[in-house]
Amino acid sequence: MKLFPIPMIGWGTSDVESLPSYILRSAYWHGVSGSMLLRQLFQYSDNNLMPKTSWRLGKDGIVTLARVNTLSSIAREALKELTGQEMSCEPLDFLERQIGGISCEIGGFRWCPECLGEMERIGSPLYFKQIWHMRAVVHCPVHRVRLFDQCDSCKSNQSYYGAQRQVGVCVDCAQPLFKRKNALVPEDVVPSWECAAHDILEIFERAAKPGMVGSGMCKLNDFVLAVEDFLIKSDKDPEVDPEVKKFIEKYARNWKTHCRLISLRRLAYLMNLSLFEVLACSHYVNPMLLTTVGLNHLPEHLEIRKKTYRHHEQIFKTITEYLARQKAPPSLKEVAEFSKVSTGYLSYRFNNLARKIVENHRHHEDQRRFMNRLDAKAAALKFFTARPEAGHEKSRKEAYRLLRKETGLPKWVLKDAIQSVYSALHFDQ
Repeated sequence: MKLFPIPMIGWGTSDVESLPSYILRSAYWHGVSGSMLLRQLFQYSDNNLMPKTSWRLGKDGIVTLARVNTLSSIAREALKELTGQEMSCEPLDFLERQIGGISCEIGGFRWCPECLGEMERIGSPLYFKQIWHMRAVVHCPVHRVRLFDQCDSCKSNQSYYGAQRQVGVCVDCAQPLFKRKNALVPEDVVPSWECAAHDILEIFERAAKPGMVGSGMCKLNDFVLAVEDFLIKSDKDPEVDPEVKKFIEKYARNWKTHCRLISLRRLAYLMNLSLFEVLACSHYVNPMLLTTVGLNHLPEHLEIRKKTYRHHEQIFKTITEYLARQKAPPSLKEVAEFSKVSTGYLSYRFNNLARKIVENHRHHEDQRRFMNRLDAKAAALKFFTARPEAGHEKSRKEAYRLLRKETGLPKWVLKDAIQSVYSALHFDQ
């Protein structure tokens, strides 16, 4: 089995193509869907993962393959062998080596319409960049416009592996994704100082090629231990910046087991370092970095959000009492609004209760619609079978006008009932 030697666009640069984008682009030129190409890849790889691993080829599949994990690694290795092209994404590999849980910082397809438009104008294949998948990147680093996650024409997200269209064309309406519904105006372009993801872009630029950051690197845990060790030794020295010390003492314990990217971005800011310098650190910690910063606040995009603590048992009791008072089963959204929580919280925390609420509401709505149809047919039958005035045949238009006022039933329920009764009564005509 061999595939066309289609190169991964931007390999070795900060604009490297994402794996889901490459799979869709390759599938198009092979005349199959992305899901079909993926199945063939996993069958060829002989890894025994497909029968055991349950994952969908929709949005979840796109997000999964945009990350660093077993499935994406197997897909990259299989594509490299079958195409003879380099398939690695060095910035992601660098982040994965240095940070635990980097995958939670990566999402689905997003794009810059201006970048795609430029690709179209110069005749380059349209593709999705890996950096657009990074959740921290909200604006395009080049054009400083907000990234799109929906087609501006039909508002559909590009999360379908089964489509057989070129990358850069909407999977639903076939409109180019660089096409804007409203023309770009100066207000859409944010100033350079408001683009809050320069630290992420620097990592993609400085770790773009293999070997660029491979030598002299140490694990981030070693750096955290060095910082802690310095703080212990500096207890007698009051010059250590209190904000830095407070931050490190609060989060250092978690960094040893599960280091979050946002925490490291905050630390880098407080220490007046770039994120890349923190990740590419040495065992030695310069005391100047901890004593001369003097920052007393974080920028808005790095501010620590307060956690919301909920009394789950009290919320459950409130919901059950609310449900007992209702004559008709409410929807999950109505229950969430009453209890002042989200539907996602209810589905996660009270899964069985949420499922029961949805089922009861759906059953109630089905019964209500069924009774509406019966009432509409009974009213229509009564209207048409009543003795007509001399020389006057009752029309469907007249039936709708009168019954809509009398019953207040929905428009199409009445129209369908009137048409059904009228057709039955005039079957022999």
